[in-house]
Amino acid sequence: MQIGPDQIEALYQYAKFQFECGNYSGAADYLYQYRALCTNSERSVSALWGKLAAEILMQNWDVALEELNRLKEIIDSKVFLFMFCTLFFVLFCKL
Repeated sequence: MQIGPDQIEALYQYAKFQFECGNYSGAADYLYQYRALCTNSERSVSALWGKLAAEILMQNWDVALEELNRLKEIIDSKVFLFMFCTLFFVLFCKL
């Protein structure tokens, strides 16, 4: 049996369900697996936020800090890319 987009999406939904039921450990595990399989970068970031929340609620401070640093890297790279594109547009695409 192959894993396709529908099964990967089901994993995300199941992780979300586990989180909403208070099973933060299960949610964190499923979100970790989801991120390994996910090809949608926005959805992967959403899963990372969920995993961070689960780790905080379980008071796993070391793991939460690792997740927070991953998010910081993603956010910083997006800000840099936005600033670069804006500068490129201003310099080379004058209207």
